[in-house]
Amino acid sequence: MKKVAVIGLGYVGLPLASLCARQGYKTVGLENNPSVLTQLLAGNSHIKDEVVDGLLKEALTSGNFTPTDDLASLSDCDVYLICVPTPIDEKHDPDLEPLENAVKTISPFVNKGDLVVVESTVFPGTCEEIVLPLIEEISGLKSTDFYLAHCPERINPGDLFWNSSNIPRVVGAISQQGAEIAARFYAAILGGPVYDVRDIKSSLSPKFTRNVEGELKVAQVALGSVTMMRSIRDAEAVKAMENTVRDVNIAFVNELAKISDVLDLDVVDIIDGMATKPFGKGPFYPGVGVGGHCIAVDPEWLKAAANKAGYMPELINLARTTNNQMPAYTISMLQDLLNECGLPLKGTEVAVLGVAYKRNVDDPRESPFYPVRDLLLQKGAKLNIFDSWYKVENTVNSVQEAIENSSAIVIITEHSDIIEQLKLIDISASGIKVIVDGRNCLSEDIVRDWDVLYRGIGRRATGN
Repeated sequence: MKKVAVIGLGYVGLPLASLCARQGYKTVGLENNPSVLTQLLAGNSHIKDEVVDGLLKEALTSGNFTPTDDLASLSDCDVYLICVPTPIDEKHDPDLEPLENAVKTISPFVNKGDLVVVESTVFPGTCEEIVLPLIEEISGLKSTDFYLAHCPERINPGDLFWNSSNIPRVVGAISQQGAEIAARFYAAILGGPVYDVRDIKSSLSPKFTRNVEGELKVAQVALGSVTMMRSIRDAEAVKAMENTVRDVNIAFVNELAKISDVLDLDVVDIIDGMATKPFGKGPFYPGVGVGGHCIAVDPEWLKAAANKAGYMPELINLARTTNNQMPAYTISMLQDLLNECGLPLKGTEVAVLGVAYKRNVDDPRESPFYPVRDLLLQKGAKLNIFDSWYKVENTVNSVQEAIENSSAIVIITEHSDIIEQLKLIDISASGIKVIVDGRNCLSEDIVRDWDVLYRGIGRRATGN
């Protein structure tokens, strides 16, 4: 296999295409967004991530990577990697249209012996029931003529340690031979060994490493390794289930945060204390809401698959409801604190800090910013919005400008530069009376010197 086509050059596709090119594969990246394509052809990444920037530069330097919107470039490829978004609609139902369109795009070019891999998040059964029939219908091939596999994407934007080049992957395929071919391909671009999922527990012991921030990471397989699953359905379920586990745990600690509020406890201190136990815990922390294209979306795909099979996953449904309610809970906290200061929410100027769903990334998908903004506007607040990584309409240019005429601050995203700017401002003299910390990112030592009412999610109120 000499030539690779990557369909979609977003957060998943661009680093993957860059890795393929870096490892010597002739790689075409199909991208239909003109703005993104223009930036890539100029040698610039549209993703604000230093790891992705570095991979892109290596790929372009190698001469093996060609970003394009020309379908003819797909004609002689051996490997097709589908990396398009799989969002949910307004009713929280899975939207398969981007995936189906991508499959329809590549199918006329798929030949005997080619490898087709879906990286996009899907619910179990999607590859067999939707992708495979589409390829067969359009290409005229039989399922035994080509190899269809699923390798669920795993990225952690903003993480300088775990990135697309070393995160362990899992693959499953329609056939055992397809799984082996897909596993060998991914091992070639990642540089790690191939495992069989049935052998992991018996043959491997945990290996410990630390990321650049000193956070303990535990992996039971080698960096850049590939694990073969027993079926393509199992591989499809891995992504949905691993993020559903996170979603349920986050919902649980959000519930603990609400309990801590009514019992006058500090949930962050409690979780830090719980984290000293060396087994059987996360830790997970509460916050203003769950965002991103994984935790906020993947449980909906798993829930849809379960519903289709006739089972209502009540715990997943409850977790989604709990996490979806956190923006409203945060606004009610803000309203209570303003009332203590004799201020109504209606007509009050509020500095909203952060739009992106996560610290130090420029990705706004499913961010709790949007429901927080909409609720504040519904209640008549006046908003001064700032995010140093992602701009929305009517944003201001700095933290200083955001708080200049504001009486309250709501922190949605704890970008490191935003927090540093905030620490340099004389908050006591700024007119700010209330701070709601949606990420529990400000320490008590910092806030104690500010003449404000401060409240984190599930934390004791601080201030006068």
